[in-house]
Amino acid sequence: MTDLTLRSGSLGLAASVYGPDGAPPILFLHGLALSRDVWEEGVGRLVQSFQVWTLDFRGHGHSDYAPRYALADYVSDAAMALAAIGRPAAVVGHSLGGVVAGTLAQSPEAGVRAALLVDPPWFHGEREAFDGSAFPKLFAGLIARQTALRDAHAPLAAYLEFVAGAPSLAGGFARDHAPPRQLLSQASALQRMDLRCWEGVALPPVGATLAAVETEKPFVRPTLVIQSDPARGAALLDGHEMRLLAVNPTARVKRYDGSGHGPHRLNAYVDRFYDDVERFAAEAFAL
Repeated sequence: MTDLTLRSGSLGLAASVYGPDGAPPILFLHGLALSRDVWEEGVGRLVQSFQVWTLDFRGHGHSDYAPRYALADYVSDAAMALAAIGRPAAVVGHSLGGVVAGTLAQSPEAGVRAALLVDPPWFHGEREAFDGSAFPKLFAGLIARQTALRDAHAPLAAYLEFVAGAPSLAGGFARDHAPPRQLLSQASALQRMDLRCWEGVALPPVGATLAAVETEKPFVRPTLVIQSDPARGAALLDGHEMRLLAVNPTARVKRYDGSGHGPHRLNAYVDRFYDDVERFAAEAFAL
């Protein structure tokens, strides 16, 4: 592994690179309030055939805080990583990262070979879609607790206790469904995150960030969408997949029944998820 700082003017973005030079590249993009080490479970198996890149978006992980956090800014962060890669890459993005990956897949100039969108909130720029999901309640509780911990200058252990003890829509608590490393990764991400990243998503102006998604603009690169279970807190709600396919008839959708919003973070789905990523990347590069 090599850790990098990608720089655009005064803004520094943290990235990591795994695997041999010249291997087909995969770029992973995390979701809101997470960071690049959320992908660690998949790196070991993928570096046998691919060069794996992970990125911390602005305001997240080890990247710098920024003046603003519009969708175009996150897309710019990913474009900076693609420029560093220097050749067309398969892009895998979860949640916010999935929206960024989808936006890149709409442009033939973006340096994207193919895109895998993991439960993207593709239509959450529409207030009724956001309000109809599990996210308003989830985000309200998360922001309140995160703000309180930040104000108290709480140690990482306090964030970890909060994350591990969060109720799960699958029953029990987060610690019953996610491995300890993932819980620690999320706790660390919450401790580091710029709280202004919530603005335009769950804080006023609510919905402004995702309202910039051009949902009627088709993908021009091969695209696979993973849809989590709406009963378990999915962002891509029932019927959203049909709306997406109506605009993108060549895209594919896979439904993960029973899975929460981040299958790569769940004990019961992580192996299935990385099997799908490996097949997706192999198809993208005709391996």
